Amino acid sequence: MRPNRLPAIFFTFAVLLMASSVMWLVWESREASAFKADVPKAKPTLHAAKPAVPTPMPQKPRVVAAEPPAEPADSPTIAMLNVPGSVRNEALLTFRTPEALAAFRDRAAALGLEVLGYDAKLRTARVRFRTPKALEADLNAHAQDYAYIGPNLITRIPSLPPPAPQTDTANAGGSVPFRSQGLAAIGINGDHSNWGQGVTVAIVDSGITNHPSLANAQITHYDLLKDGSAFNGHGTAMASLIAGSDPNVSGVSPAAKLLDIRVADTNGDSNTALVSSGIVKATDLGARVINISLGATGDSPVLDAAVQYAQSHNVIVVAAAGNEQQTTLSMPAGIPGVLSVGAVDANGTQASFSNSGNGLTLVAPGVGIVSAYSDGKLVIGSGTSQATAITSGVVAYLLGRGYYVPNIIPMLTRTAEPLQAPATAVGAGLIQVPK
Repeated sequence: MRPNRLPAIFFTFAVLLMASSVMWLVWESREASAFKADVPKAKPTLHAAKPAVPTPMPQKPRVVAAEPPAEPADSPTIAMLNVPGSVRNEALLTFRTPEALAAFRDRAAALGLEVLGYDAKLRTARVRFRTPKALEADLNAHAQDYAYIGPNLITRIPSLPPPAPQTDTANAGGSVPFRSQGLAAIGINGDHSNWGQGVTVAIVDSGITNHPSLANAQITHYDLLKDGSAFNGHGTAMASLIAGSDPNVSGVSPAAKLLDIRVADTNGDSNTALVSSGIVKATDLGARVINISLGATGDSPVLDAAVQYAQSHNVIVVAAAGNEQQTTLSMPAGIPGVLSVGAVDANGTQASFSNSGNGLTLVAPGVGIVSAYSDGKLVIGSGTSQATAITSGVVAYLLGRGYYVPNIIPMLTRTAEPLQAPATAVGAGLIQVPK
């Protein structure tokens, strides 16, 4: 009897059919992978939502959701105008771009606004207004252009307050004059006529006039005020303490070049806009040290930006703590990174007028200091102004010796003579010339 081969035939056919099915599935999966690889990835939206997978060969148009609107620019910072200590009916306007500043200058007159000055580097305009409504209208129409609107703060050469009453009751009340011993107190003796060689020190102040003590000084003058008034002698005094070469008035760094940036009037008054522009001007003209022996009682983003501009160009800004017997520093002395200077008397006691505050860097001689003044005079004066000028002279000396800018303030605080007073009153102590 012949064997039945039908079961074997059917089994072989089934195996072949299964193999064909497996091969077809493998081929289909490869084709699908290749198709997916050709589909471009959808871009994430602004809010990083999960991208939708596009459908190949849609049968009808898809409804595409609208792109989310661009997020608006940050709202401008708006400070109250006509506050105490500000120039009445003036405002400082900072814009986000140079183009926005230029556009505002073009339309300002039509709005009844007078542009008194502007600084392209700071993107800031100084504006006089009759009523704030014109500013409000422009802000509403061009809010995206503005970064800051605020008052133009009065900046003054500090005068000495009356001995009493004292605002800072912790002030030790130092009043013993240095007279001609100020330089000896910080370690300067003998010939130092070549100190400050190759260094330019800017004096942002009331202007520098001719004086015998400055006969050998190289001075370049810039008058940002241009009011035609007589110069206050304060700027000349600061110049003599930095670079004077008279036997009676010897500056710390007589060989330094001086850059005279006049921003204060006959009465010693200035404002944030002028001081800020003075800082930028001094930086652009190559100053390596900027002496600011004046200040304001309030801070301003415009002044902050000017100081940051100088610091970004490796310029050391030296500023007076102020003479108001306050427990906060004047501005720009209170701005981070500024070498802020208070005053002490000949006994190393905090001067009765010298402001205290967090961030005070150090102190220098500031009571009974002999200096030059207008009309060829010599005067004996006191103030954190004098202490600041002496400190600027020391900084110029160190730069002339080749010290790197980032190392100078740390070195001065490290080498300062410790005093028996809190850091808020005397900082790291009495400045000493590093040997």
